[in-house]
Amino acid sequence: MKYFLIAFIAALIVSCTTTTSIDTKEVIPELFDSELKKGKIFVYSNHLDPRNINIRVNDEVRKMKHTDTQIFDLQQGQNSVLSFMIFAGNEQENCDDQAYTFNTDMFPEVETYYFVIQSVIDKNTILKTRCFKDFQVNEDVFLRQIENPRSRNNEFIQDMTEDFIREFIF
Repeated sequence: MKYFLIAFIAALIVSCTTTTSIDTKEVIPELFDSELKKGKIFVYSNHLDPRNINIRVNDEVRKMKHTDTQIFDLQQGQNSVLSFMIFAGNEQENCDDQAYTFNTDMFPEVETYYFVIQSVIDKNTILKTRCFKDFQVNEDVFLRQIENPRSRNNEFIQDMTEDFIREFIF
């Protein structure tokens, strides 16, 4: 009985410390197929908030949770991306209060766009509040964020460190 209990506890510890690996290629096949990703906007939410946020891409609104990826169709001409929360019927918590816009006619060779949403500290306000920032990134940065959302390259950590140094050390 003693050895059974020891084996059971050891198996429990091993099972608790192992992590499930999710193959991004299986979950988001469009991201890794050169033909399927043409004409798409990929949005990855790395907002570190337990609440769902809203994302509007070209007037289509969807909810996103932390580490969620959404795919939208790219429109010819003007496109827009905006992340936000809704309070009392109002759209709030985007650092810029307006959508990130881009025009495909300016860069006709670009067939796929990538965005990462992060929660940052708003440097433009007196009260240092958190808000969402929509970053257009290249494919390599996008894939690195998906593979390692808590990496030290994360803007959230960089902003937090800069703000700490600025507010408390200097």
